[in-house]
Amino acid sequence: MALYLLICLGFIILFIIAKNPPSSLDTAISNYFQNLNVPFLNAVMSGASFLGETWPSILLAASVTVWLWVKGLRREAVWFVIALLAVSSTTSLIKNIADRTRPNGEEFSFISGHTSYFTVFGGYLVVNFQKLVHQISLLTLGRAVIITIVAIIAFSRIYLGVHWPTDVLGGFLWGLIVLIPVSWAVDSRQRIAA
Repeated sequence: MALYLLICLGFIILFIIAKNPPSSLDTAISNYFQNLNVPFLNAVMSGASFLGETWPSILLAASVTVWLWVKGLRREAVWFVIALLAVSSTTSLIKNIADRTRPNGEEFSFISGHTSYFTVFGGYLVVNFQKLVHQISLLTLGRAVIITIVAIIAFSRIYLGVHWPTDVLGGFLWGLIVLIPVSWAVDSRQRIAA
């Protein structure tokens, strides 16, 4: 509970920071990565960013939901959908309240929707993966792959110049704020059922 409260406090601090013009640190980090312009990274970051667009993210979520359902994890499938709907709707609300402009001058920036969404998406899978995979080496590998994909998606937002670093960090913290209670709810229902 203390860690959860600390995450909430961190998010509040970032929200306050986001209500002001971007800091010199935000600007310096953004400029550094945007000036790299490495062809291989450009392709990887564009591909990672594409996963967070509306239709790809819906198709990924639907696939995972069906997979969980077919594997007999129906409660987990329902909570997965609830978590993704919760993070998507609240992220839009936060963006409108924060009213922070993106580095490229378009739309609202704080928080990164890609980052918050995939923190919940990937985090939920990491937390529940042991219900599907029982071999420790595969479990560890699967979790590492999921975490790496989420990190690349988050980093792509800075690299491509569509978010400030604080937007991405805020998206990560908001994703955790949504994910943790959902994980508690899934686990508490399982403890009650047992």
